[in-house]
Amino acid sequence: MIKFSKEKILLLHQIITEATGGSVGVRDEGLLESALETAYASFSGQEFYLT
Repeated sequence: MIKFSKEKILLLHQIITEATGGSVGVRDEGLLESALETAYASFSGQEFYLT
C-alpha cells in the first residue's frame, strides 16, 4: 500500500486550492495525521484493511 506523508497531502491540498480557489492550509493537523494513520490500524497483530 502506498503511504502518503502529511507533507505530500498538504502539498496536494495547496496545488488544488491554487487551481480551484479556497483557503490554503488545514484547520487541525492532528486530525489530518489521525486520518492518515487510520488505514494502518490493527488489533492484536491483525490489520483492519488488508488491501
